Amino acid sequence: MRHQTVVSGLRGKNDRQRGQPGCGPTKQADFDPTLKRLRILIAAGLACGLALCWRLWISSRLFPLSPVNGSLRPIPFPLDYLSAALLFILLAAIIAAPRPKWFLTVFLVFAGLLSLWDQLRWQPWFYQYFFMLAAIAFYAWWKPDPKNGAAALNACRLIVVSTYFWGGLQKLNVTFLRQTWPDMSGSILRLLPVFARSSDVFALAVPFVEVAVAVGLVIARTRRLAVILAIGTHAVILIVLIVSGENTAVWPWNIALILVVWILFGEYPETAIFNPFPRTIPETMVFLLFGLLPALSFADAWDSYLSAALYSGNIDQAVIYLSPRAIQRLPSQIRPHVWQGRAPYFLDINRWAFGELNVPVYPEPRVFRNVAENVCTYLREDESDARLRILMKPNPFTGIRHSEYYDCNHLRNQ
Repeated sequence: MRHQTVVSGLRGKNDRQRGQPGCGPTKQADFDPTLKRLRILIAAGLACGLALCWRLWISSRLFPLSPVNGSLRPIPFPLDYLSAALLFILLAAIIAAPRPKWFLTVFLVFAGLLSLWDQLRWQPWFYQYFFMLAAIAFYAWWKPDPKNGAAALNACRLIVVSTYFWGGLQKLNVTFLRQTWPDMSGSILRLLPVFARSSDVFALAVPFVEVAVAVGLVIARTRRLAVILAIGTHAVILIVLIVSGENTAVWPWNIALILVVWILFGEYPETAIFNPFPRTIPETMVFLLFGLLPALSFADAWDSYLSAALYSGNIDQAVIYLSPRAIQRLPSQIRPHVWQGRAPYFLDINRWAFGELNVPVYPEPRVFRNVAENVCTYLREDESDARLRILMKPNPFTGIRHSEYYDCNHLRNQ
């Protein structure tokens, strides 16, 4: 009888080491600690990201809100500050509580509602964090069972794999090679020999490495190498961002993803832990949102930032051309974001978003038009002195962008 107990204990231990479900009490121990670490990590990473762009989550600011529907009126001061503070309180509770299913649910509902008031809040890092927490929250309401734990982890793995896959494909364009990557890595490239600075090899390696990581994480035999590549990729990106001082809100995201990849894949390097095909309702939703719909972004039928297109070069851009008279009518806080070196003078919408909110503008024409329409309200009788120019996504092979123009009258009557 004692011999059987020892053998059973060894079998359970071996099962846990292989990342495979055991039986009896061992089942819950296999997955709950992993979900707990993942939940704490995601909540902490999200809290850090929100802290670096807290003005994004209030209404009393100059940069206009872009609600999904015009009937959504801005949340007045000081309620907007209180609602932003509540996000941090809920995230702290998610980190600290041993059974945070209620805190998870309330946070997801509340943060989701606040996101409807401003589409700029749909930043890629928030989008990914949100749905990973949603996957964990869904199964938190079910009986603690290895199948439920495995399904939650599988949904999170699918989000990570899909993000790498589409992020790589989005960067396979000449604009990323010739503009986006040199602009991002210029401070690092200056340290390389002259012949290497103008080479496309480093830039071209980025999308292929991301796609390789996505494929490698799915296959057990190549998972260990894919984890190493993923960690190395985020380390390089983090160094580039820190040296350039670019987009500090995504610094915690890159740190968190290093740990997320290790928790989801690194601890199970040789086991068949991941099934890329959905088997449950949450996995089906994740597969749709992260696995399939991003393909529509190449036909402008799905948003770029919901398709892992951050720093891909494959996004729309916009500026607002202004006359000298129109510039003087803008609030003094906006004028530093206006290019006034020589004509044509223009308000850089992305620079304004970074300057005030510490995030890039959400790169969709509807958001650009909304921002321009709000700028027009400052001009009064000088409305003809402002014109919005939207530069559409570039041709992936030539980098050529087609433009659309709107004046204030057009924007008001659209």
